Amino acid sequence: MLVSHRKKFIYTKTAKTAGTSVELFFEPYCLPANSISHSHERGTYVGESGIVGYRGRNSFGHKWFNHMPAYRIKQLLGEEVWEEYFKFCVIRNPFDRLVSAFYHCERVRAEPLRLDNLRRKWRFGKVRVQGTTEIERFRSWLAAGGDMNDRDKYLIDGKVCVDYFIRYDSLSEGVQDVCTRLGISYDPERLPRLKSGLRNNVIPLEDYYDAKSIELVRSRYALEIEMFGFGLD
Repeated sequence: MLVSHRKKFIYTKTAKTAGTSVELFFEPYCLPANSISHSHERGTYVGESGIVGYRGRNSFGHKWFNHMPAYRIKQLLGEEVWEEYFKFCVIRNPFDRLVSAFYHCERVRAEPLRLDNLRRKWRFGKVRVQGTTEIERFRSWLAAGGDMNDRDKYLIDGKVCVDYFIRYDSLSEGVQDVCTRLGISYDPERLPRLKSGLRNNVIPLEDYYDAKSIELVRSRYALEIEMFGFGLD
């Protein structure tokens, strides 16, 4: 998450949406002038320029951290700042995002058990998965409750609390639009692409889904599908 007092914006960070790439793009406007930060993991920064939440594997005990829920950011900043600043996040087609979430969980499940990843192993590896093929395992994961719901980043008390959604499927255009609104110069070379390579991109998205799994996603993400017209086509 980011807060820029210089440019008066708040960025709430969703998961599996190129969130860190967008975070790194806007992070310089939350730091003192001429500061450089291109690190995937970093400690918390709080200063006159703004706030950068902790980025790391275990955010436990940190006041400000990457995937903070919007209501908590609002509580800490106060009503006046929250209402004044421009708030945005990234949204992704849930059909696509859930496949990426599945591969993320598979990777965490395969990690050796260590003291520093106990919470990750519990959070992402607790859903029992069956099947031999990737498609079978994905459907099993989804049916068993596998999910990565991030509504707390853009809803407070069931209502949309951000001013703008950057669509993952048109990321560059969305970042550029936010830059225009904030009076920031847009340089596409500054938008990094991180965390790629986990997913099997040979399998078409629609092949992961059957009638049952499609209905599960439509039921769980009815709000997002209605708001943005997401689907498999």
